[in-house]
Amino acid sequence: MRGALPDQVLVAVSGGVDSMVLLDLTRKWATITGSPCRIHAMTVDHGLRPESTKEAENVHEIVRSMCLDHEIVRVPEKIDPKQLEKSARTWRYKLMYKKLELLHIDNLMVAHHFNDQLETFLIRLATNSTLFGLCGMRHVSSYPILDPFGSKRILRPMLDFRKEELYAYAREHNLEWFEDSTNYQPITLRNRVRRYLQTGQIDENTVEQLVLSVRGTVDDVESDLRQLDKEISVRFNSRLLKMSIVIPLAVFERFPLLSLDRFIFETLHCVSAISNYHHRYTTIDSKHATVNTNEWSLSEAILDRTVPEKFNLLKCLVRVVRSENNIHLLITRATEKFKQPVERVVNIASSWSEWELFDNRIWFRARGKPGSYTLKLEANGLPAFYHEGQFLCYPTISGCGFLEVQTMTKPMRIMQM
Repeated sequence: MRGALPDQVLVAVSGGVDSMVLLDLTRKWATITGSPCRIHAMTVDHGLRPESTKEAENVHEIVRSMCLDHEIVRVPEKIDPKQLEKSARTWRYKLMYKKLELLHIDNLMVAHHFNDQLETFLIRLATNSTLFGLCGMRHVSSYPILDPFGSKRILRPMLDFRKEELYAYAREHNLEWFEDSTNYQPITLRNRVRRYLQTGQIDENTVEQLVLSVRGTVDDVESDLRQLDKEISVRFNSRLLKMSIVIPLAVFERFPLLSLDRFIFETLHCVSAISNYHHRYTTIDSKHATVNTNEWSLSEAILDRTVPEKFNLLKCLVRVVRSENNIHLLITRATEKFKQPVERVVNIASSWSEWELFDNRIWFRARGKPGSYTLKLEANGLPAFYHEGQFLCYPTISGCGFLEVQTMTKPMRIMQM
């Protein structure tokens, strides 16, 4: 482990060797560095195995013997066996997010290791991920639950360690852990991939080289993005929810299409109303997809004038304006023909409501005259508050006499997951 620990951290502890090593290392690192970090531990009992409850209780006793705070939280409903891994993961992060909020902690520490990284690469390759998905998990990433302030982070300090190293450490330091028997059953894609790697049906060294190669390419793109931030002018009006991107023509000659397309994709994030935005990169660039079905690049199409001067993309309306030295992109929320209107009933009280996300673009909270209000998406792309059928205000612009509203937009640059 490297660097200073935060003031508080929540450690996800399943009871397996990975998480028990992580907890032990975190505790020792805090002592060695003299860190005042308050360590909390949490175990999520998914209820998938008859012995899981007893194991969680045993983990509780072990953690408490370390003089650390520990809580067991049980998934409140039966997990869908058809989407076992996805559902279990969603519940884990949802329950741990509540704990983070309750304790005012921003950092969740998890025990992902190098073998997990290889498995993740193969799983994403099998599900047609882009290069940016194939590059794998980061040591530090944003939390996979939408947060208005974007302050929650996931820390993966053991990502460079192999599983056998964790076993060796656990044995050397006499740690207790529990083996999950379902990890060896072919009930999920991850388990099957793990088995292929363990038995040599898929060569681990080859996968490792592929991971490093993809990581190198993505690192190059991210370096380009930092430079493009200096050379491309981006302005976003958070009141009118409009964006302007000015790209010098010289930029198209000096940077690869992959980097330009990624810049546009990440920048459009705060305007787009797409709910699964992270998975829609091929809408902008399919040239570098793992399954290449066509040769589409948005930046190339803009430069070659093969796109119209006005088009819809990712629920954004994009207008292309050309000048002698620049290409201007003017972006707003696209107007759609909705089967159902985009609206929400909001119950307002005299105290501030919880932050809510509307139209996958705008975080809002409100207080004022108690009652039931309606927040609607107008044809101009702005949200509007109504009360008893009467228009009150555009909350991104202002409130009204008896309704106070605060709003925030999503980050202009998409967060790494």
